[in-house]
Amino acid sequence: MFKNHKNFLGCLLLSVAATSCSSMSGRNPSSDENPSLAQIIEDISDASGRIKQDPVVCKQHYDSAYQKLFNLAGDPALAELTDIKEIDEQINASFSARLALKEALKGFESDTECLRSATDVFRGLRYVEDYLIEMRMEKAANAPSEYVSMKGEFPYFLINPKFAGEFKSYEDLQSGDVILSRGNAFSSAAIARIGVNDYQFSHLSFVYKDPETKELSTTEAHIEIGSVVEPLIEHVSAKNARSVVFRYNDAQISEQASKNIHDRVLKNQLAKKNVEYDFSMDFRDNERLFCSEIISSGFKAAMPNEDFIPKFKSKFSPGIIPFLNTIGVPANKDNIANMEVFAPGDIQFDPRFDLVAEWRNPRKMEESRLKDFILTKIFERMDQAGYKFDPSFKMDAEARTFWLLRRLPVVRKFLQNKFPLNMNPGQLELFMALDKVGEAIYKEVEKASLEYDRPMTPKEIYAVLDGFFKEDFELYKRYKKGQDVVKPVFHTYFHP
Repeated sequence: MFKNHKNFLGCLLLSVAATSCSSMSGRNPSSDENPSLAQIIEDISDASGRIKQDPVVCKQHYDSAYQKLFNLAGDPALAELTDIKEIDEQINASFSARLALKEALKGFESDTECLRSATDVFRGLRYVEDYLIEMRMEKAANAPSEYVSMKGEFPYFLINPKFAGEFKSYEDLQSGDVILSRGNAFSSAAIARIGVNDYQFSHLSFVYKDPETKELSTTEAHIEIGSVVEPLIEHVSAKNARSVVFRYNDAQISEQASKNIHDRVLKNQLAKKNVEYDFSMDFRDNERLFCSEIISSGFKAAMPNEDFIPKFKSKFSPGIIPFLNTIGVPANKDNIANMEVFAPGDIQFDPRFDLVAEWRNPRKMEESRLKDFILTKIFERMDQAGYKFDPSFKMDAEARTFWLLRRLPVVRKFLQNKFPLNMNPGQLELFMALDKVGEAIYKEVEKASLEYDRPMTPKEIYAVLDGFFKEDFELYKRYKKGQDVVKPVFHTYFHP
């Protein structure tokens, strides 16, 4: 889409703040002289050393490091790197810094502002790696023509040195491993974004390895069909944008946790009475299961006297209560402050889980980022401007069938085999609308990007999006008055 990557680092780093409305406030880059990545990593290490000493100072230091990541965008020494060896060194340095930061998070006893600032830094470093990996792909003469999930070479597949001798690809997964991934559909990603924190991931899967056949499978929950057990290759074939493997620190417990949920889901699946998707997002009630609840339910059965996985959980944003209610979350102004949700990305910061390996498809990073910006703006309107999904919107039966059959191969297969649909009409139409308007807006941003000979900055992308929403709202007002105008793309389905 874009013609070059010279100024792309600015877009990537600035998008760290752009991915969540809640994280925008008070997080502008400082005006200090731009430090190098190595200097920022030193600052992060210094902040980590203050976790137990003074949470307030700890937060200030993490915030400072986070702001310096913005300033890194103006460093020509990084933005204009041409030597692949140097690029690889920078990628490795950033990944190593993230592993060290995750290790430091074991010092947190409770969810604090300092912890949230640390997770911002973690995400910021990941964006640096994204940029460098994409840049390397453009420069390397032997870059892969195709990328296979959880398989490949450095730097597309980063492996924690702690596991380098035992983990080379998805074939080395163990029973009890957890896969955190980012899908491609707007509707799926939106489910993961309903928490206040946004970690750029939309799905969790629990790995199971048959003790006799050694075959690998995953236990997962999908909004369309509920919980299913499928061969691991089905997950690999989904062609996600990124995947991260996590491993619990007690193999016996994690294996038992995986077996618990695998056996339950498979029993229901064979009877064609799938465990329904839990649209209420209540991880404390496992009668129904959402994707993250597959993990927490399995571990709760293995550790009945322990609190639910993960250690730190997300909160809901009060501004999207109508959206939550449409999905099925029983949130209201009285209970939402105390409601917790296990967002997929929360697993990253549970100190009991090691990050084993991280994989990304560099050819999908750009698309994934633009979709993040679009979802941010959609949720911003719900959160701050009182936008709601219009329940009068209806899709005909043919459109519903077409949408469902365009979903993941595993979903398509189960639906074609007359597996029961998990969503009610209102939920189905909401998710269809999210995909429909999201893809239409994506095309507008994609078209606007062709006018630039460089990547668009977040400010430019936001200008395109704000212009689109403003024009679409004017169309909506005229359309509601019965004037002969083009049907609005977004405001037909979402409006105040």
